[in-house]
Amino acid sequence: MQTRCPQCQTTIPLAADHPAASGGAFACPACGNPFDASAHLASAESSVTDPLTPASAADDRQTDLFATHQRPAMPTSVPRFARERMRVQMPGQGRWWLASMVLLAALAAIVPIADRDALARDPDWRPRVESICHLVGCNPPPWHDPAAFVVTAREFNPHPSVKGARMVTVSFRNDAAFAQAWPLLELTASDLNGRVIGQRRFRSSEYLGSAPATSLIQPGQSASATLEIIDPGAPSWDIQFR
Repeated sequence: MQTRCPQCQTTIPLAADHPAASGGAFACPACGNPFDASAHLASAESSVTDPLTPASAADDRQTDLFATHQRPAMPTSVPRFARERMRVQMPGQGRWWLASMVLLAALAAIVPIADRDALARDPDWRPRVESICHLVGCNPPPWHDPAAFVVTAREFNPHPSVKGARMVTVSFRNDAAFAQAWPLLELTASDLNGRVIGQRRFRSSEYLGSAPATSLIQPGQSASATLEIIDPGAPSWDIQFR
């Protein structure tokens, strides 16, 4: 069944059960003109369509609007959000993410290993560097904090058998939280004006009398050093660790 708009002459298909087919006002979808659809019925052979709209497109559009027994056709193209989801779920994306995470983890481990000498001197980084080196089999450099050595006792006495010499005895302790290499012991003599008149540094084998049993002095460990020096006649002595 078809009806024709008396104003624009547009032919409109109607389903047999459409309310306008039995009479009553009906609005033309092309120009909006209200008219009685049952009074302007037209035959299929004399159909006149909107000259600005292709016949096939107009028929499809009108069928979708007025044919109660048909359903709108599903879109043939995939929406954008669906395409994006398909790209995310494509095979291979998970492997790239896994490879990226492995590379980041390797980089996080390589940086402390490559710069372990500097990081090992940092109290906050020292335990982490030791843990990483334990896993990968590297050796961090010994902890080195000269300020952690504390002098617990010292004596400056005339040498018992050598005239013009002095016997210096020093006791010290490692107060660092980590074991560290044996330090250099620096002995400085100054006059009354604070001018340095004598200075010397002693290695561990010199102030201990022989090489230490281990290369490291443990946390809280104490040691005693005995030195024989020529007496420069200095009233002031200072002991530093390097």
